[in-house]
Amino acid sequence: MFRIVLMAFLCFATNIFAQSVSGTVTDEDHYALPAVLVFNLRTEQKTYTDLTGKFTIDANESDELRFVRAGFERNFTIIRPMDLSGPFTISLTRTAQEIEEVQVSKIKLTGDLNVDSRNLTKADRTAAVEAAVGVPGPPEKPRETPADFKKNVLGALLSLSVQPQAIYDLISGDARRQKTAYRYEDLQDNISWIQAHTDEEYFAKMGIPADKITAFLQFSMAAQPELTAAIRKKNISRALFLLEETLPKFLNR
Repeated sequence: MFRIVLMAFLCFATNIFAQSVSGTVTDEDHYALPAVLVFNLRTEQKTYTDLTGKFTIDANESDELRFVRAGFERNFTIIRPMDLSGPFTISLTRTAQEIEEVQVSKIKLTGDLNVDSRNLTKADRTAAVEAAVGVPGPPEKPRETPADFKKNVLGALLSLSVQPQAIYDLISGDARRQKTAYRYEDLQDNISWIQAHTDEEYFAKMGIPADKITAFLQFSMAAQPELTAAIRKKNISRALFLLEETLPKFLNR
């Protein structure tokens, strides 16, 4: 009986003294950051910021809140009495991007400082010219270009240069299957990228169960073409914003 009374008292006391704090998370340029994980170190409670960077979480004075988001340095704050009476703002700083190492292995060094410096300068100028005129780099994925009817058949006929392999690929359906396979690969890569920058709890908060996450992402990419562009640019903030725009349509289905 004593244990029951004690437990009831503790629950009652917890409800009395439990408080919540609200705030906004921004980047160093004062732009709101959505999908930031807010974690109370004492209670282990966590939540995420909304599209406007705002959040609310249970916390008491002296509790430590930690803020985590991919692409940004972690930050924390200790709750002060003034934080309990009104919202506060905390900023996250972007992580430094590693600069790729310059490869000079293709330049044969002679040991003569004057000769080697001229060779390196010549290589740098060549790279600068290529960058200025827009010389494309190698593709991210080495892929064979599927045959195209207008380019490889009609264009070839007009220029009197028939391409038998292209005609065979189109007639046999190989070109269509190749394009379909490439689209599927790109879709899976995009889904994996988003899942690597979020977690199941983020989708659960949106009302998407774990077994429906892939379906939701596929639907969103089909309904919102800008989402693929955001993923290509590695812009997770824009991607999450577009996902939350398509959410009502998906839930209605």
